[in-house]
Amino acid sequence: MKNNILNIALAFAGVAALTSCSDFLDKAPKEELSDASFWKSSTDAEMYISDMYNSLGWSADDAINTDDATMGIKWAAGNESKGVYDPSDYSWKSSYTYIREANLALEKLPSVSMDEATRQKLEGQAYFFRGYLYWDLIRSFGSVPYIDKPLTLSDLNNTEQSSREDVYAKAMADLDKAIASLPEQWDEANYGRITKGAARAIKMRAAMYYGDNQTAANEAKAIMDAGVYDLWDKDNTGKYANLFWEETDGCCENILVIQYNAPDRTNYLIGWEAFPTLGWGGMDPTQDLVDAFEDKDGSPIYESSAAGVVARDDNGNPTARQLSQIFDPANPFANRDPRLEVNILHHGEEMYGVTIKIAPNRGISGDTGIGCHGDATETGYYQQKWLDPSINPQTQGWDMGKDYVLIRYAEVLLTYAEAMNNLNPLCQEAFDAVNKVRARVGMPALQKTDASKPTYCGTQAELLKRIKNEWRVEFALEGDIRKWNLRRWGDAKEVLNRKYHSMVYTYDDATKNFTPYVGTQHVSLPGSKYSDHNYIYPIPQEEMDLNPKLKQNPGYGKK
Repeated sequence: MKNNILNIALAFAGVAALTSCSDFLDKAPKEELSDASFWKSSTDAEMYISDMYNSLGWSADDAINTDDATMGIKWAAGNESKGVYDPSDYSWKSSYTYIREANLALEKLPSVSMDEATRQKLEGQAYFFRGYLYWDLIRSFGSVPYIDKPLTLSDLNNTEQSSREDVYAKAMADLDKAIASLPEQWDEANYGRITKGAARAIKMRAAMYYGDNQTAANEAKAIMDAGVYDLWDKDNTGKYANLFWEETDGCCENILVIQYNAPDRTNYLIGWEAFPTLGWGGMDPTQDLVDAFEDKDGSPIYESSAAGVVARDDNGNPTARQLSQIFDPANPFANRDPRLEVNILHHGEEMYGVTIKIAPNRGISGDTGIGCHGDATETGYYQQKWLDPSINPQTQGWDMGKDYVLIRYAEVLLTYAEAMNNLNPLCQEAFDAVNKVRARVGMPALQKTDASKPTYCGTQAELLKRIKNEWRVEFALEGDIRKWNLRRWGDAKEVLNRKYHSMVYTYDDATKNFTPYVGTQHVSLPGSKYSDHNYIYPIPQEEMDLNPKLKQNPGYGKK
C-alpha cells in the first residue's frame, strides 16, 4: 500500500491531461476543475489534494553546492556549484502553481459534501503545503509576493513582494493550522500522507533557520514526546546502512517522504549518484568530508576551525594538528566512525562482487578511478549511501523505487540538541539528544565531565562545534541539508570561499599499487564562491521580466 498517494496523484494527473476525446482542458484546467466537473465529493477533493504532493521536491546533487562533494558527471555541474548565482537559473513558477492549488482547495473544501473529520484532514494538508511552499520561497528568495486567494498566474505578475518577516509569520500560521488538523498517524492505506509530526518538523526547521531556538526546541520536543517516530536500529545492531535502502521505506525514522514505485516512477538515486563498477557517478565526496568523520573513540582526526575547515598546505596536506591517537594515515578507513563506510566508497572496497579500483588512470584494465574517463571521480571517492546491494547498478541502476526521505527523526534530535545548547549552554538535554544519534552507530557519548577524553565539551562553543559536525556526518550527501545549514550558521563564507580537496595518494611503479593519504600527489579542487548577499538567491529573471513591480535582491544588479 506504500504508493497509495502516488497512485492517486498520478490518476489525478491523468484526469487533468485528457485531451484526445474532449475539450476538458479548454474548459477546466487543473486549477479550476471545480467549475466544470470537480469538487462534487470527498473523493474529488482527495484526488486534488493528492496532486499537491508533487510539490515536494529534492535535489540529488545539492551536496556539490557545498564542500562535501563535487560533480563527477562534469556536464551536470550547475552554476551554483561554481559560485555563480545567475537570475536566469532560478524559477518559482511551480511553487506558485501549487500555492494556487492550495488556495483553491481551501476555498472549495467547505462546500463539498463530506464528514467533518475528513474535511479537517484535507484542509490540514492544504494548509501544510501552502505553509511549506511559502517557507521554501522565503528561504530561497527573501521577500516574495504573498497570495492567499486562487488568483491566476497572470494576477501574480502584477503583485508586489511582501516582506520576508510577513510571509514567514503567515507560513508559520498555516503550519499551526496543519498541526491542529492533521492526525499523528494515518492508516496503512494512506501511507505517505502529511502527519502532525511532518508539519511540526517543517515548522521546527523554519524556526531554526531564522534563529527562533525556543520554537524549534518546542516543536522538536513535541515530536519526541508523541512517541510516533524513533531512530531506525536505535539499539545499534549493525543495520544503519539499511536505512538508505528500499527495505526500510515506511520505517519509524521517516517523517516526511516523497514516494517512488519503480519502474512506474523511479528516483534514479543509484544511477545519478554512482555506478561504481563502471567507474562513474555524480557524487564525488571530497577529502574534506572524509576527514570530518571521527575515529571510533570520538576524536576528530584533525584540528579544525569553528566552521569545520581543516587547514592544508599548497599540496593539500593537513597542516592542522592531528588529534586522533589511533588514526593511521596509511590505513585511513580503519578505526573510524561506522558512518564513514556507509557514505564513502573507496579504493579496495568490495562491492557487487568486485574490488573497486579508484587509483589514478594508469592504463591498467579494470581501473575505475581518477582520470579514467570524463565522468570518473575527481576526488578519489564515490558516494555509497544509497547503493542498495539488492539492486544491480549495471542493469537496474536507473530503476530504484526507494522513497526519498525529506525529514527523518535524526534531524529532530540534532535540532533539539542545537537549540537547547543555544538556549541553555551545556544542558543535559542537549547532550542526551545528540548522543542518541551517536549511540545508534556505536559512537561514544559527548560529555562535559572528563576533560581527558576526546569527547569532552567544556564550553557552549565546543558542544556547538561537535553538534555541527554531527549534522555533517549524519546527513552526509543528503540533499540540501548542509547547504542551508552553512547559511544559517553564518559559516558559508569561510567554507565555500576556499579550495576543496581530493584524496592524497602515492603510487608505487614497482608494485602497481597506490596508498591513500601518504605523500603530496594531490588534486586541489576550485571550490565555490560566496558573498554575504548569496544568503538568498536572485529573484528569477523570468519573473522580473513579467512583473514590473518586483525588485531584485541586493547584490544581483538591476533588472
